[in-house]
Amino acid sequence: PDVMAQVQEGLSHEERAQLRAAMSYPEDSVGARMDFEIVSIREETTIELVLRYLRRFDTLPDHTDQVFVVDRLGHLKGTLSLAQLLTTDPAMPVKDLMHTDMLTLNPLEESSDAAQAFERYDLVSAPVVDEAGRLVGRLTVNEIVDVIREESEEDAFAAVGLDDEQDIFASVWETAKSRWLWLGVNLCTAFFASRVISAFDGTIERVVALAALMP
Repeated sequence: PDVMAQVQEGLSHEERAQLRAAMSYPEDSVGARMDFEIVSIREETTIELVLRYLRRFDTLPDHTDQVFVVDRLGHLKGTLSLAQLLTTDPAMPVKDLMHTDMLTLNPLEESSDAAQAFERYDLVSAPVVDEAGRLVGRLTVNEIVDVIREESEEDAFAAVGLDDEQDIFASVWETAKSRWLWLGVNLCTAFFASRVISAFDGTIERVVALAALMP
């Protein structure tokens, strides 16, 4: 708690509000991982005005491949890729060019489900909207990479009967209780292997070379 208070002291009012919003969502949800740095525009503007607006940024937020079109209440109306902005007649209205059929994510959605969507549609970023359809953030590919890495680590732990929250300094009894299934499978496999080997003792004795290959 003290560390969190110190962190919040160094943040602006807006950043503190964003931190509280992210912490209000479940740990493995899209909302806990979404980025609040978004570039949004209005549908009644023209491409020329959007380009002028973008030039005011010193740098665009990381992994910005599209801008989000919203109404006055912040409801997501569509998206517009940077490639379209750079190759379209500046006089064209945004509403005539924007994509309205876009993938959106809910902040309560599982981040693993979002990772599958990113992989399926080869996404760099995706808008996150609440139940009312308001744009609340975006999810980027760098967060998805973290999700995939964490899931891979969990799978690796599970393969040997561990989990990522297990205390490596726990007692032998506590460790055995958490790994009993994996240990039982390995014990049964060892018994089965020993029975097979004993059934071929005569053959192994006659073929010394085969015995040398046994573990």
